[in-house]
Amino acid sequence: MIYKYVKKKEPYNDLSSGRVLYNAPGFTAFPVRLASEIAQRCFAILESMGSKGPFTIYDPCCGGAYLLTYLGFLHSNRLYKIIASDYTPRAIDIAKKNLSLLQIKGIKKRIDELNSLANTYCKSSHKEAGRSALNLLKLIKPSMEIVCFKADITQESDDPFKADIIIVDFPYGSLTQWNTIEADPLDAFFKNIISYLKLETSILVIVTDKSQKLMPSTFKRIEYFKIGKRQVSLFLAKPTTLNNS
Repeated sequence: MIYKYVKKKEPYNDLSSGRVLYNAPGFTAFPVRLASEIAQRCFAILESMGSKGPFTIYDPCCGGAYLLTYLGFLHSNRLYKIIASDYTPRAIDIAKKNLSLLQIKGIKKRIDELNSLANTYCKSSHKEAGRSALNLLKLIKPSMEIVCFKADITQESDDPFKADIIIVDFPYGSLTQWNTIEADPLDAFFKNIISYLKLETSILVIVTDKSQKLMPSTFKRIEYFKIGKRQVSLFLAKPTTLNNS
């Protein structure tokens, strides 16, 4: 896979999990460079279809919301609203804390926490984290709307909203798994996610490990690439499916 937009590899130290962003056992981060590359590919496709943005992005399996938080900092000028949901209260707790960093009040609270830690323990890591938080403060766009709530995307919603980009890092590996009552969560996911897409002008991004072969009949894959242990697919919902939803 060749990066089209994030051609230069950056350390992204300010966005490291556990530095300024909150971390917790069992919640996996996402490669920052890859997250930015995916987002920029989506922006370019949407703009080629006539959507000018700024855009609404939704992650229905957000976990700790690392991916969305990265994008909120790196692409605040391209995003109007960030929406996150997950099935477990524990996930929503950490997601809300991370997404709060995208707002002035939240990042200033985190700066105070890091300064307090630095004063108490005199560790260089706390001082460096404080400097990172100040760097992130400069990237915040106050007008960006943040929404985070508990929900099971494998269950039908009574009042689904619409998003320009839906991005999902599907559960895989030993640290994450589906939490749902559905016997076939993938099938239920693809049936329900259609309600959140705009007719022919929304992109669904699915990230999986290489063992999962996904080609849902209700979607048209418009881009696909592999990187490391991951494969990334960009889909458009087929118009007939959306018209019948």
